[in-house]
Amino acid sequence: MLGDREGLSGKAAEQYLLERVAIVAAIEHFTAHMGHWMLNAKALDEAGIDPTMLDLLRWHAAEEVEHRAVAYDLARHLDRRYMRRARAMIVVAPLMGVIWLRGTRFMIANDPELRGLPAPDRKRKIGWRALRRAGKRGLLPRPRELGGAALTYLKPKFHPSQEYSTSQAVAYLASSQAARAAH
Repeated sequence: MLGDREGLSGKAAEQYLLERVAIVAAIEHFTAHMGHWMLNAKALDEAGIDPTMLDLLRWHAAEEVEHRAVAYDLARHLDRRYMRRARAMIVVAPLMGVIWLRGTRFMIANDPELRGLPAPDRKRKIGWRALRRAGKRGLLPRPRELGGAALTYLKPKFHPSQEYSTSQAVAYLASSQAARAAH
């Protein structure tokens, strides 16, 4: 969906590029939403997650929140049409749901710290119902919240700067052990 297409030139190549930028902007909105969720998910602190891994995940989450408007601003600079933005979100939203489910399955299936379930059983057990239960416990974003993020993006006057907190993200980046160790 984001790759190059052979044989396109002129106006068709330009339109395809604009479509891809709009798709990246929609994806970036979801990653910012998930980043905001992760920065504020108190249940993760109590879940026994390896502190270094949680810090790395939150560092990445803060990065996603911090640059949440880059692709959006580029897309709006290149093409201000609402319908392109809306179409991109309509395409991206279900794909992000599938990617979220598959990514969660992958992480659980490959986590050596999980006890009680052999790896093949872990893959089969994780479905939408399990994700909803984890959401209720505060361990994952709720599917309804992800849907709400998509609807927010569809508001005609939406801009990513209206959502989430740059100062919270920057403060986390400044305090992250992983970020400090990298310097």
